Parts: sequence; C-alpha cells; structure tokens
Amino acid sequence: MRTLALFALLGAASLAQAERRIAIDVDLRVDAKAQAAVEVADAFADALAAGDLDTVKSLLAEDVIVLESGGVEASRDAYFAHHAAADAKYLADATQTITRRIAKADGATVWIATESTLAKPNQSPSKNTETLVLAKRKGDWKIVHIHWSSRD
Repeated sequence: MRTLALFALLGAASLAQAERRIAIDVDLRVDAKAQAAVEVADAFADALAAGDLDTVKSLLAEDVIVLESGGVEASRDAYFAHHAAADAKYLADATQTITRRIAKADGATVWIATESTLAKPNQSPSKNTETLVLAKRKGDWKIVHIHWSSRD
C-alpha cells in the first residue's frame, strides 16, 4: 500500500525541531490486527524524541531487551540507566522519514520492521532500521524487544 500522507510536526513546544514523516513513496504493509501496536510504537518514538521518559518507560515491558550499537540492555531499568536519556537528547532535533514499514500480528504478539532516514542539522542523514516486538501484557501492548541499527 502506498500513501501520500505526511505526518505533521509534533505539536508540543518542547518538540520544536523533532519531526516524523512518511515518505511520499513509502512501502507500508501493516496488518489490520497490528494497527493498535503500531500506534504504541509511534507513541514510543514520539515520547522518546520529546524527552518524555515517563511515557517511554510506560510503553516498555520491564523485561524489554534493547539491542543498540552492538550492545544489549537486558531490561527497562538497564536501558534507562545507560541510554534512554542520551537517545532522547539525540532525537530531539531530528527529522525521521519512514521509507518502509511492515507490521505483522500473530495473536498477542506483533512485530514491526521500519526503515527510515534520520536527518539532523549540520549532519549527513543516516539510514536506520528498527525492529520492535510488542506483546499484550494485562490488556496493553508493551514493547518487549527493540533492535536499532544505522549507517551513514
């Protein structure tokens, strides 16, 4: 499915520069049963870029596994102790353009694979991939696995 929609600037004043867009020629393949989990993934990305770490924390499972820059954070507490604040700071003035997203649902589990470019002022854009796995926990979608990878 292709879409011509662009995501608007994130609304809060504290997000003055953060932005997420959908590329005009984007390849979006999102199962209808995965849509609610995709909305959680987008809320997570928005909160991280806004520096809203309370919301970020609420969307992560306690036992989340985060793979980033060749390292592993084996819990939500470990991610918050080592990288969450730095990730938020890095994303604060970035523009993410999603170029491809595939989301599949299988019962109480959804996986989302996203390809994007990330542009920051005075830097060359980077190409990024993100895999998220979400699971239903007590009726809510929680992120249980994150894998981020990028290259210039």
